[in-house]
Amino acid sequence: MKSTSTNGSSNRADVHSLTHSLWHRDLPVRQQFPPLGGKHRTDVLVVGGGITGLTTAIEMAERGYSVTLCEAEAIGAGTTAASTGHLDAHPEMGPRQLVDKLGLEDARTYVRLRTAAIDRIERFADQVSDFKRIAAYQYSEVDDDIDDLKQQWESAVGLGLDADWVDSIPISRARCGYRLNSMARIHIGNYLHRLTELAVQKNVTIFEGTLVSGITEKETHVLKAGNGEVSFDRVVGAVHCNHTGALILYAATPPYQSYAIAAHVREDLDDALFWDNSNPYFYVRRANSHDAKLIIAGGCDHRTGTTDEGNNLRRLEDWLHQRFQVDGIAATWSAELFEPIDGLPMIGRGPGKKNAWLATGLSGVGLTWGTAAAMLIADGIEGKPFALKKQLDPGRTGLSSPADWLREQATTTANYAERVLPADRIDTEQVGEGQGTVGKLDGAHVAFCRDEDGCEHRLSPICPHMGGVLHFNEVEHTWDCPVHGGRFTASGKRLYGPPESDMNAIDSSD
Repeated sequence: MKSTSTNGSSNRADVHSLTHSLWHRDLPVRQQFPPLGGKHRTDVLVVGGGITGLTTAIEMAERGYSVTLCEAEAIGAGTTAASTGHLDAHPEMGPRQLVDKLGLEDARTYVRLRTAAIDRIERFADQVSDFKRIAAYQYSEVDDDIDDLKQQWESAVGLGLDADWVDSIPISRARCGYRLNSMARIHIGNYLHRLTELAVQKNVTIFEGTLVSGITEKETHVLKAGNGEVSFDRVVGAVHCNHTGALILYAATPPYQSYAIAAHVREDLDDALFWDNSNPYFYVRRANSHDAKLIIAGGCDHRTGTTDEGNNLRRLEDWLHQRFQVDGIAATWSAELFEPIDGLPMIGRGPGKKNAWLATGLSGVGLTWGTAAAMLIADGIEGKPFALKKQLDPGRTGLSSPADWLREQATTTANYAERVLPADRIDTEQVGEGQGTVGKLDGAHVAFCRDEDGCEHRLSPICPHMGGVLHFNEVEHTWDCPVHGGRFTASGKRLYGPPESDMNAIDSSD
């Protein structure tokens, strides 16, 4: 199949990127491929051009299928390029908790899937991807945590991880912890570029600027895509969020925001991954192979649209300054992730679907789980054995506690209540550049903001997806939906998530 690459033309359409990450400094986001127009036919349609979509496309092409990948914006404009490039196989919920949830044998399989994903990334990476095997440390800054961390270390060893208890952790304030050997880091922006090259080499057809409509039918073989349509035998939703319209998936994978800072520091940091045991945890690593004084720190996760984003970024800055002598900030950014309530990713056939597969709920470790998902889904499409098929089934029920479920749904309920509760009147003179708010303006319920150029925007505050009330994010200058994670520019253009349209013009009935 002939590639549709245009060899780097960058003016085909406006690219709306969520992030201004460290990786974008080296490799700005530009469209390389044309949008879809007219009718197109393929064996497998992959929706989403991040690590999950590109790896799935390569997997299916290597198995002899014709593959088409559609990306709504441009490769590198979404969540993958907003990650921090950590590659580890340590269970997010903790090794002991994973064994309690799945049992030892299934928990070992769970870990093997992620170690195999790191191996696959290493196989695909080239020199400019800056892939390097390094150690990783789980640690605490509190001596009283030693017994708990030793139990976690013993469980990690039982899961097959190459882990050692260590008496000294090479990072400021660490008191106790253990080391995982042969984990890795990568320049994720360059790796996405590498995956794109590999996909083109394997005759994957790629369209950018091509939003694909949701996979809502039990069985569908044609979907609207951009200004055209694609017909296919099988479709894979690899857009990080739920792309099927299944309400159970929206409820089971609430959206969260996480923050990152790249900083120049005076002291060299050991080339390793570090994360503490706070909740949510903080983590840090060296950014690349050639500058031991450029580091990336991350953390301060919270439910999207439910708190002051600026305060969370300042908390991360404070954490960084308390542990390092910071000479300057190279980049600050945030990313949205989808956190499964039961702690396990959603990978497999879509709930109630016959020919649609998806990967969502990859938490904050989507680089490894996205890669693992590609391999699992490819096996599933071919009818081969699917590891942990039941445990990772997107339609599963019963693995999360009622308390966890109710806590997350309370956020959704509170947001919907904002549609009917009295709203404060907006004083537009008090809204500065880069600020926004929702309230009453000239008798209407309005989302009002003033962008960085001083332009005013007045829009409906109701998310066009399923009616959540949008909140303004003053760190990213976006309108964010706490319900299902839709995100929009200050002027209301769709950026990311389940919505398939821009924010609506003001409607007094709202």
